[in-house]
Amino acid sequence: LLKAIHPKWSSAAIRSALMTTAWMTNDKKKPIQDTTGLPANPFALGSGHFRPTKAADPGLVYDASYRAYLLYGCSVNITNIDPTFKCPSKIPPGYNHNYPSIAVPNLKKTVTVKRTVTNVGTGNSTSTYLFSVKPPSGISVKAIPNILSFNRIGQKQRFKIVIKPLKNQVMNATEKGQYQFGWFSWTD
Repeated sequence: LLKAIHPKWSSAAIRSALMTTAWMTNDKKKPIQDTTGLPANPFALGSGHFRPTKAADPGLVYDASYRAYLLYGCSVNITNIDPTFKCPSKIPPGYNHNYPSIAVPNLKKTVTVKRTVTNVGTGNSTSTYLFSVKPPSGISVKAIPNILSFNRIGQKQRFKIVIKPLKNQVMNATEKGQYQFGWFSWTD
């Protein structure tokens, strides 16, 4: 459906549109539940409930090339995807893969995550997006910059997300193998 509407979009752009426009609630505006009837965490929820109309016009997308996916494979020790591709000696961290979600394993110190979004909006080509975040407990999250302004369709903007553990709360949770979840978004 999305490829028919946007034939020039990459698979990564389509995935991004699906992920960034999904609801995290059900049709009764209640949290989506896991198989036990409890509110689902992101492992059970994924990106949420697909909304085709919203996905057709997401505003911004996180795009990634084939090479970017191969580099991500290198970062997680999956190196047999393409026999013609050799992992470089300096592999970028997996959390810098240009993807709509972020996973930082074993957060013990400040991590700066890099992302790029592309303006795919329709109609008025100028738009401004504001960063909002609901950080995990015990973690500080901020975007630099926290406002993105676009003046044309197809324009790309880079930003960084700085993720910092506060006190020993996060370290204690990660040492026990627990996951912390949070959410961020860009809203126009």
